[in-house]
Amino acid sequence: MKLTPIDELPEGAVRVHMYNHKDVLRPRGHMQKESIAEYLLDRLLSSYESWTDGEFGDNPEVTELIATLQKNMKEEVYGAWREFIKRVNIKK
Repeated sequence: MKLTPIDELPEGAVRVHMYNHKDVLRPRGHMQKESIAEYLLDRLLSSYESWTDGEFGDNPEVTELIATLQKNMKEEVYGAWREFIKRVNIKK
């Protein structure tokens, strides 16, 4: 893709996105900053480290913790999805 200076664009030109819509929320390369994986990974690692910290006496077994993290993450993602659907439908 060649970038054209704005003053050289033909009349009627329209803006286009930098990548295909099928990759929204998961772009790679120079657009990686838009990926939600980084946020999820950060939260997962933080929670894992907190619940495996030897300073605490109530840590679950690692296999139970991993299962709980997966279950809870899925519930949170689905909850966010349901709220998103409600909000975009209200605006229509």
